[in-house]
Amino acid sequence: MKMTEEIKKIIEQFNIDGNILDVVCKNVGNINQTYVATYKMNDNSTKRFIIQKINTTVFKEPYKLMKNIENITNWIEKKSIFKGDLKHPCLKVILNKNKKPLAVITDKNGEKQYYRAYNCIENAISYDNSQDRKIIYNTGRAFGHFQKMLIDYPIRRLEETITDFHNTQTRYENFLKDIERDVCNRVFDASKEIVFVIKNSDCARSITDLIEEGKIPIRVTHNDTKVNNVMLDKDTKEYLTVIDLDTVMPGSSLYDYGDGVRSCASNALEDEKDLDKVFLNTQLFESYTNGYLDEMAPYLTEAEVCNMGEAIKIITFELGLRFLNDYINGDTYFKTDYELHNLYRARNQFKLLLDIKDKMPYINEYILNKYKEKVKKI
Repeated sequence: MKMTEEIKKIIEQFNIDGNILDVVCKNVGNINQTYVATYKMNDNSTKRFIIQKINTTVFKEPYKLMKNIENITNWIEKKSIFKGDLKHPCLKVILNKNKKPLAVITDKNGEKQYYRAYNCIENAISYDNSQDRKIIYNTGRAFGHFQKMLIDYPIRRLEETITDFHNTQTRYENFLKDIERDVCNRVFDASKEIVFVIKNSDCARSITDLIEEGKIPIRVTHNDTKVNNVMLDKDTKEYLTVIDLDTVMPGSSLYDYGDGVRSCASNALEDEKDLDKVFLNTQLFESYTNGYLDEMAPYLTEAEVCNMGEAIKIITFELGLRFLNDYINGDTYFKTDYELHNLYRARNQFKLLLDIKDKMPYINEYILNKYKEKVKKI
């Protein structure tokens, strides 16, 4: 990508001691726009930095968002230093020259645009999909490690960046209202999928009920535990760090675990149209579960362990619901490449949900046995 004056003006607001050599636009992620800026530093070394434009349609209060991320990353860095952990580099927020976490510009329509900067994790790679059991195991460990590092973080310091983000019941109720409104006249085209959601709406309540009844603890959770949000060492495939911290909020570890399995153990990408390719790969499910429990087994409550399998089912239902709702509302949340993109994504998740339901007895038995095995070793 040619480095425009606008992009250069934005990037130069950040407190980076060097000269910009190059900027590349990365077509990654469903929400924010990402750039990689290469600098020649004042000591003649070359370093890369991640620059992101925040999607303010999704994240309406960017400073609250960045307060969460700064606090979380500082906490993890201090803990890592204390433990002498040099293997897992920390994501760091790069401040602007006024010591603020955002660079702000006003576009031609008078709207404010917010940009942030991070260090680039070098010699690292992430995957949109993988069948490699070692990679999936280390992805599970990465998110388990993330939760473990924040096990004692003061919940009261966390802002809620998206209200009711994983409140599946509330999402379902809002979905029913959006069907009635049908603002884009798309309900008829999605009628089969809508019927599927209503028939499977029993998935919506179970975790929210456990939270409301105080039967499972509220923890610091990532809330977007996809495989491509973990940076792995390019050579060893060991986990390095977790990225994309926009949705770090108070929540349930069950949603994080369930979404990790949904993302990592699905045999296909989320927008795969050939539904015969979409199913839960049990070997990958085992690998992710082993990695996650290697980090988190000592910290989980009995109620959490007993509902881990249920969480995989619920989060798959929830994401399918979100894709379908976004399609009905005119694709305002997830980035799309074509008109029916979100509808195909919804169909994909609903097919995965049916396969997960079929495999629930095996899933629950495996989780319980592995949990007992891990706890015995401690």
